[in-house]
Amino acid sequence: MPSPLEFDAHLAQVLERIGEVARALRWKQAVEEGLSPLQIRIMGFLVEHADEGIGVGRLAEELMVSKPTISDSVKLLADHKFIVRKPDKTDARAHALHLTAAGKKHATAGTPLDAAVAGLTPKYKEALLVGLMGVLESLFRKEAVQVQRMCFTCAHYKGDRDTKHRCLLLEKSLKVAELRTDCAEHEVV
Repeated sequence: MPSPLEFDAHLAQVLERIGEVARALRWKQAVEEGLSPLQIRIMGFLVEHADEGIGVGRLAEELMVSKPTISDSVKLLADHKFIVRKPDKTDARAHALHLTAAGKKHATAGTPLDAAVAGLTPKYKEALLVGLMGVLESLFRKEAVQVQRMCFTCAHYKGDRDTKHRCLLLEKSLKVAELRTDCAEHEVV
């Protein structure tokens, strides 16, 4: 039987392997579509935040990539007619990025990882979500990752990070599936 430290290392290796698989699948998808993995990530972020005015600076922060790198990818996506730049409604000097219909199609294409997760039982999905949110919270608290706008790092969250979850802002108890991992109302604890 492995020791607790060996089991922790084993879980970390599995998470790392899943990350490698996700990157490989994203790379394969990108190559098949004539794009880069970063461009796929940009479109994915834009589809998830379609109602917000997302600019290059926010993308750089969210995706933890330099502004020049994001700018280059955004230019290529615009050249391919996957995104359009529109003047930001609140800042005349800035532009908000929006997906075109073709961009939305690419951004919502699923991967084998999506299908694998879909095949899990609801019990496993809930345990996986709570566990992974716990890992992200730990990384955030240790300042290993930057932006994590999820319930576990929010001032509005009240719960045990296991079975009891309550949002003080929404004034309601949340089911595990309702836990947010990217909340616009997030306030860091």
